Amino acid sequence: MMASNGIYVLTAPGAPPSVPSVPRALTVAQPATAPPASFFDTTSSTVAGFASVCGLLVAVGSAARRGIGHRRQSSRVQLRGASRAPFKEPVNFRAKPGDKYTYRCPQDFNTPEFGHWPPEAPDRVVKYGQVHFKGNPTGETEFYAKKAGKKQMDKDRLTGNSNDSRGALLLDCDGTIVETERDGHRVAFNQAFKKLGYDCEWEVGLYGELLTTGGGKERMTRYFTDYNPEAWPHEEPAAKDNPKIMELHELKTKLFMEIVRSGQLPLREGIEDLITDAFANGWKVGVCSTSNEQAVRAVVETLLPEFAPEIPIFAGDIVSAKKPDPEIYNLASKEMGVAPMTCVVIEDASIGCRAAKAAGMQVIVTKSIYTEGEDFTGADEIVSSAAEIDFEEDVVPMLPMLQMS
Repeated sequence: MMASNGIYVLTAPGAPPSVPSVPRALTVAQPATAPPASFFDTTSSTVAGFASVCGLLVAVGSAARRGIGHRRQSSRVQLRGASRAPFKEPVNFRAKPGDKYTYRCPQDFNTPEFGHWPPEAPDRVVKYGQVHFKGNPTGETEFYAKKAGKKQMDKDRLTGNSNDSRGALLLDCDGTIVETERDGHRVAFNQAFKKLGYDCEWEVGLYGELLTTGGGKERMTRYFTDYNPEAWPHEEPAAKDNPKIMELHELKTKLFMEIVRSGQLPLREGIEDLITDAFANGWKVGVCSTSNEQAVRAVVETLLPEFAPEIPIFAGDIVSAKKPDPEIYNLASKEMGVAPMTCVVIEDASIGCRAAKAAGMQVIVTKSIYTEGEDFTGADEIVSSAAEIDFEEDVVPMLPMLQMS
């Protein structure tokens, strides 16, 4: 029988249940037991235990990973970004300018250190669309100087204290960038006449007279109409859209490009320095010519290879009317996104000067072999060569300045 205190007591048969009749040693102590737990209490206890074990395992794993990461960082700087390049080149990581611990993979091999696209390295070599030599870095000092200057200019624009005058420098090609007329175009015209069986030859003096007409096809049309009709062997009259004239001009362009790429025609004095100063001051530079676009592009790519990717070319039949019509300069202004009043044009001929002034632009004339005696009325400045032009003193002041009231 169990008493109220949880102790079992043995009693004799017939004895009152409340009086124990057994020795003290026969009593057995039993622990107190709680009522049986429900099913949900048992499940909660199991989940809690499992969660504790999982937490312990996560903590151990995190500690192990931290230890491995610490050992890796102690041996080398941890690289960021892609670890493989898509082409078969050695993977050489290098830091970005001004960012000590940021690295980039060699997909940027076209861009020199401390430069920006297009690359600025003067000795960069590109052949057949492939970079053969990336070029030497522009330099840390120059990079940060440009960066600081740009920030200051942006600040000046916001505060209205800007004295920065940015515009566009537009250059004619033939006679301005290079003396192509006498020893380039004239020679190519005569070679084309000879190869196609035309009995004519343009002398130096005669070609100077024909230069008052803009455009090679128009020039030949004028010659075969006004100067030497007997030399035109075809029934249909000479015209710029005549297939025979177009055939002559196509051959002449091919021959001219061969002359240019041979290196026989050097740049005119001061042109390279003028273009360099324009780009250094944040100006846009373009070429506007009445010559064939392929011929002009050959001149720029051969004689100004470091600037060629940044110089748009407006030439040939891209416009319906050629100089002295201002259409070519109006098109350049629109396509380059600059106002005509902020454009300074370098020309060598009267027809080019009149075209630029009609477009509302400023004009500096650099006289060439054939244009020394022409009338340059309306030109803002007339010099013998671009070497006499100082960009800061002569070109920049030509732009209108906005005064804040």
